[in-house]
Amino acid sequence: MLLADFSSVPGFQAITETTHYAAKTFENEQNPRIRLTVIMANRLPLEEQTGADLIYYNENYRCFAMVQYKAMEKGDNGPEFRWQDGDQLAQEIARMDDILSELEKIDPDVAPESFRFSSNPFFLKFCPRIIFDPDDKGLFKGIYLPLGLWKGLTTADKLKGPKGGNLLTYQNVGRYLTNSEFVALLAKSWVGTTVKQSAVLEKIIRSVLATGKTVVLAIETQTQKVADSVADKELFDESDPIKV
Repeated sequence: MLLADFSSVPGFQAITETTHYAAKTFENEQNPRIRLTVIMANRLPLEEQTGADLIYYNENYRCFAMVQYKAMEKGDNGPEFRWQDGDQLAQEIARMDDILSELEKIDPDVAPESFRFSSNPFFLKFCPRIIFDPDDKGLFKGIYLPLGLWKGLTTADKLKGPKGGNLLTYQNVGRYLTNSEFVALLAKSWVGTTVKQSAVLEKIIRSVLATGKTVVLAIETQTQKVADSVADKELFDESDPIKV
């Protein structure tokens, strides 16, 4: 799942790839000014920091979006995902909540380039276990749920099986984002961190990549000064030294 989505973004072509950590930059085929950098965080300190497996960064709108992946097993009525309260998924979501609570302390960003339908950058992607076709250049089959929607569904007990256990299926999940819808939101940064939030998050990601250690993100007040802009150059270009 992760390798497929790390290696391909529909409507984009890969133009650069780093060697000292797993990251690729993709350029939009219709508008070369729109570039997405994809970072592999799975089983690395970056996942421990963010709770995400893949991190997307829109170079043009300076916006982060982060995705945690979960595999759906074969069920009687199609693919299904089961989980236990307090399990690994809960721990990953807790990491997301920690970052989100700090990012929300940053002063509101009313700049046009920071406009988002939602500044919550976290998503869950659920993928059925299928035989992977290496000739398929699209994203791995699956559904995306914004973190806020996931919380709403679980709080309302919408994701329950016949015996009351936690169960997600295509039938009970209701609304979700398809692969193409998710990419469309990424391409124009309709969802994800604002420019000011991205400036803070960039420093965290650079630090974790440089040191291999997680760091503490603590923003004291909403009036704390943050960077007003991010460099126009690509965020994860190999020639660009990591600055914390």
